[in-house]
Amino acid sequence: MEKFCFVVPLKWGMLIIAILDTILDILGFVFLYLEVEEWNSVLKVNTLFFLLHLLGCILLVVSIWTNTIEYAFSYLITGAVRFGIIAWFIVDAFIDGWVLVGIIHTIIVVFGIFFLFCVDCWYSKLKNK
Repeated sequence: MEKFCFVVPLKWGMLIIAILDTILDILGFVFLYLEVEEWNSVLKVNTLFFLLHLLGCILLVVSIWTNTIEYAFSYLITGAVRFGIIAWFIVDAFIDGWVLVGIIHTIIVVFGIFFLFCVDCWYSKLKNK
């Protein structure tokens, strides 16, 4: 893949991914926070992985200018781990009747799969340099 969404160069697609992924993470965190009545393990785990993935998004942006493969890899790791956590949130959300939480986290998974594929292409491009 040379272009993000067949339009934007892959390098700038990483910036778009970092921004959109951060927005989606914030939405997911806010919707979950609004539904949970007290700080339980679900909210603590979400907060931890939200912060780790936010760091991964920041490092992805840094990888654009430094062409550092490790920074792109950190996004891949946090993005992959996030799927397991989000699967837990989706199941828990629908069991507890938190429809908006389940919907926003399902959207995060759908976009996340595409984002991971694009970042993997960026990672491969950096690896081959």
